[in-house]
Amino acid sequence: MKRIFQPLMAFLVCSSAAFPAFGAGKFSDKIAVDDVRAVINASIDWQRNNMPTFGRAIWNPRYTGWADGVFMSAVSDWARYDNSFGFKEWCAKIAREVNWEPGIRSLNPANDLAVSLMYANLWLDDPQPKYTVERIEKWDGKTIMGLLGGWKVLIPTIERLDYQVKYCPRTDNLDFEVPQNQERWCWCDALYVAPPTFILFSNITGNKEYLDFMEREFWMTVHVLYDKEERLFFRDTRYMSQREANGEKVFWGRGNGWVIGSLARILNYLPETHPTRDRYEQLFREMMSRIVTLQGKDGYWRTSLLDPVTYPSPEASATGFFTFGLWWGINNGLLSEKEYLPAAKKAWSAMVAAVHPDGKLGYVQPIGDAPQNITADKNEVYGTAAFALSGLEVAAYAAAH
Repeated sequence: MKRIFQPLMAFLVCSSAAFPAFGAGKFSDKIAVDDVRAVINASIDWQRNNMPTFGRAIWNPRYTGWADGVFMSAVSDWARYDNSFGFKEWCAKIAREVNWEPGIRSLNPANDLAVSLMYANLWLDDPQPKYTVERIEKWDGKTIMGLLGGWKVLIPTIERLDYQVKYCPRTDNLDFEVPQNQERWCWCDALYVAPPTFILFSNITGNKEYLDFMEREFWMTVHVLYDKEERLFFRDTRYMSQREANGEKVFWGRGNGWVIGSLARILNYLPETHPTRDRYEQLFREMMSRIVTLQGKDGYWRTSLLDPVTYPSPEASATGFFTFGLWWGINNGLLSEKEYLPAAKKAWSAMVAAVHPDGKLGYVQPIGDAPQNITADKNEVYGTAAFALSGLEVAAYAAAH
């Protein structure tokens, strides 16, 4: 019975009336700096005033959990470009409130590091030397605080990184259903929330162990979850044997979006002279060459990349990360402007169209790990994060042209 109604439902949901352009008349999709700033500032500001609380369990606490951490880190990136809405001060306020701590020790420790990119950005805006007290003249509160050094706000993350490097289990596989493997990067989302933090903190501290650890774990995940034939990632090992209703393999939209976002962030932080940099660049090009062929005519990607009939609704977090990847790749010379710019423009227009007049970004799939159909009112913080990162790249392109 379910399959009989699928084609009809797909037709109804795919009709133009089902997907209104919320931002039409309110926000412009013009590739111009002022227009980009307007829609991104409105979107972040709406999200700041509507931070979710439902579903924020002990494994994903407010602000320091992986979901909010992804958002806060993206906001801090945007605030370094445009702080007209006071987002930098807001990030600093949150950092102080949570004592600059990463997420609480969870079952999936990669997730705990997502917020630490925000801490690094805040520190980089006003970097301090590791030691700030040369001589103890008076034993008072100021001296004691000074003894903690200029890295004191980074110490909680540094301690967490040291712990993960030292105690990461050396399992011989990444089978997702093996409990011990949950401490490794056995799901593709982990490639976004952890590796960029390891690299950036390696750059800040000079600790090469962080970079070495990141490389070992990153390429192990690629080896297991990357389908070389399809040039896409399985979300985790459970999906390798599953098939969609149309017989295609199950490749989750946002899961692959996480990987594209990860590669862009990694290449932003990885030293230009790093000996394996070309491997990351090659993987990025391979994936984008496939992903661009899966874009819908309306500019969006779906939650199932290979079965848009069963899952016809637009999805703004996957689309946001792919939009980020397209514009980032063009700006950094990894993607041909002639070949990829049309898709990039169409994707940006789609993202802007998903913004409600009040700034809320809609069509964002809730927290999950598999394809599903969603509605226009759905919003989550990581969708707005992907939108902000894509806005940075669109603004950079507009400024250069």
